[in-house]
Formats: sequence, structure tokens, C-alpha cells
Amino acid sequence: MDERREGSKSGGRFAGIEIPLDLKWSHFFNLYLICWFMGCLTAMPAVLQPAFLKEVINIPKEQAGSINSGLQNMSQIATLLFVGLVGILSDKVGRRILIILGFLVCGIFYIIFGYAKDISLAIGFTGLGGQIFVTYIIRFIIGIGFILTSPIFALIADYVDPRDRGKGMALHGVTMGLGSIIVFGVLAQVARKTGLMSLFYMSGTLGLLGVIFSRLGIVDRMPKEKAKRLGIKEIYRVVSRSLALKVTYVATFMARADIVVSSTFLIVWMVYMAEKSGLSPVKATAKGGIVMLVVGLVCLIAFPIIGMLLDRWGRVPMIIIGLLSAGIGFCLIAATKNPFSPMIYFYASLTGVGFSAATVGANTLAADASPKPLLGSILGGLNTMQPIGILLFLQLGGFLFDRVGYWSPFALKGIASAACGIWIFAIRKGIIIPRQDGMSHE
Repeated sequence: MDERREGSKSGGRFAGIEIPLDLKWSHFFNLYLICWFMGCLTAMPAVLQPAFLKEVINIPKEQAGSINSGLQNMSQIATLLFVGLVGILSDKVGRRILIILGFLVCGIFYIIFGYAKDISLAIGFTGLGGQIFVTYIIRFIIGIGFILTSPIFALIADYVDPRDRGKGMALHGVTMGLGSIIVFGVLAQVARKTGLMSLFYMSGTLGLLGVIFSRLGIVDRMPKEKAKRLGIKEIYRVVSRSLALKVTYVATFMARADIVVSSTFLIVWMVYMAEKSGLSPVKATAKGGIVMLVVGLVCLIAFPIIGMLLDRWGRVPMIIIGLLSAGIGFCLIAATKNPFSPMIYFYASLTGVGFSAATVGANTLAADASPKPLLGSILGGLNTMQPIGILLFLQLGGFLFDRVGYWSPFALKGIASAACGIWIFAIRKGIIIPRQDGMSHE
């Protein structure tokens, strides 16, 4: 029996996960607490941006889809540029220091985000184009903050034994889901009484709390063996030789866009249908928040089940189920005429459960199939697939939303997800997952 497995058996349990001997219950608690902070911070733009752009920046109605999706894509562009580098750095300098820096950037720049118009006016950008430009730059920097916290995935894989890894990754999803619930179900409703600016201050506070708990509550637990070679070429070499890793990269490209697409276009659709329904943009945003709250609650219930099934049925079947569920949900939304229809709750929940199963399955499979000295680098490369997928589906979806109709972004995403699930089902028998061991506490 290896040292790590012995440590796992003698260190107690956290939410059904065996704790290694060299870690404490508090390390796991703080790890998933900062995951919750990130869940709140990453969900916040979907609530803030539509009303902020309409009420503060005063963008034209006919450009709402493209500008909202473009602003969301600032984060994805930042991710595409830097997440691979952050993954490589996490193998060199550790996960913790990067996570701390990420929360610090988010805490500062979320507050600055709320003053984007004032900043643009102060530096002489009085036109609409200049104000949008400044807003985009600030949103880009917040995206960099998100990227710097991405080694959280590698830290979970470092902490958790492979036999519990499905539960460990699923618990990350639970905490992220709880963050979305707080944002869509509580904070979006609070903004109706306290005003939109209060959400920017709340976001800044969450970022600074993330700094404190990351600094004081977690430790690095890196592989004993250090990689001899690090870099994009090495990531490509390893992934190109592993069908399992190829599947995780394709599934991540497809699935990571689901929640962003559904939340962005549903809320934009509701905001611009608000007048016909006798609602203000803020109230329509709140209604969209309730839809996403329901999605979050459904995912919250589904995540523990997904975690158990990942460890019992396997990673690949759950990825397939997730992609097909999301595909069906998006196609049903596309066939709906009214964004305030009660059936939207069910359709959006299908996309949420599909997202949860596919992304957790892909993260877990990637952690299983990665050489341990390259874990952070491989997961960094995996996260690069996220912005590529989101950039494609958001930008193309925004164009289709404005030119073709509200239904078109959902139809595009639904067909693509279903096709990906069918492809993985066809090649599933060729996927082999190697066993990896050997960790030490640093």
C-alpha cells in the first residue's frame, strides 16, 4: 500500500472524501469555501452586465446581443491568452500563490468596474465607443483574475485520491452552484432595492475574502516528481498521444460554454422583452436571475449524484450523458416563444445538469489521465478549451441573436452539444485511463 493511500485512510473524511494524513479537515473546508467565492464571482457578470450596459452605458437596443456577448468574451480572450501559462506556472511555483493573486485582482477590479463610465469620462472618452472600450478593458482584467484562480482544479486533484476524485470534483461543482444560487437568487434580488452599484461592492468584498482564506486556509500539495520539461509543446505531445485527454479537451470546448450561453442570452432576451411584459429592465434581470437560481438548485441536487456515478459508472458515460442532456435542453429553449414561459425553468435545468455532468466528468478524466508532474499544465491546457468554445458560441450566438432571432444561439449550441455526445459515444471503447500515484505535501 502506497504512502498516499495510507495517509488517506488515517486522516478522516470530508464530505465523504478521505483526507490524506498530511492534510487537515480545515484545508478541505477552506479549499471548497474559496471555490464558493469563485462561484459567486464568475456568476456575477451575467447579472451585472445587461442592466449596467443598458442603464449606465446606454447601449443601443439593436446591438444588445453582440455587445453583451462581446463583454463576456473579454474574460474568454484573457483565458485563451494566459490560462496555459498559469497552468505551467502552477507546476513551477505552486497553486496557492496564483489563487491569492487572482482573488486580489477580482476584489479590486470588480469595484472599479462599477465606475467604468466615470473613469472613461475622466480620461476624456465622452462618446459611447470610448465608454464601451473602457468597460471592456476592465472586464478583461477581471478575466485575468478568474484565470489566476484556475489552479483550484489542480489543487483539488492534488488533495484527493483518484478513487474519490469524482466526488472531489463534484463537490467543487456543488460549491460553484451554491455561488450561482446566491448571485441569481439573492444578490440579483437585493439589487432591486439597493441599486446596481451595490453588486459591484459585494463582488469586491468576496474577492478580498478570497485573498484572506486562500492565504491562511490552504496549502500546496505538489507531486513528488518534478517535470523535466514544461511548456505548450510538452502539453501538446502528451495530449496528442492520449485519446482520453483528447476527449476531455473536446468535451470542455463544448460544455464549458453552456451556462454562459444560457445565462447571457436568456437574460438579454428577457431584458429586451421586458417592455412587452410590463417590466423594467432590472425586474426582468431579476426574473432571469430566478431562472438561473432554479438551475443552480437543480445542479446542486445533481452534483452529489454525478460525483457518485463518476466513481461507479466511469467518467466517459457521464460526459456523454451530460452533452446529450445539454443538447436537448438548448434545442427546447430554441423552440420556445416566450422567455417568461414556465417551461424555461425545465429546459434551462436540462442544460445545467448537462453542463455539470460533462464538465465534472472531463475535469476528473483529465486529472486521472495526466502525468502527475504535468497535472497543472494539462489542466491549464484543458481550461484553454473553455474560452475557445465560449468565444465561438457567444460571439456567433450574439450575431445570430441580432440578425436571425432570439432562438438561434440556443439552436446552435444544442445541435453542437448533441453531436459531440454522439461522437464520444462512438469512440468510447478506445479510451484507456492510466493509473497514477505519488504525492507529497509541500
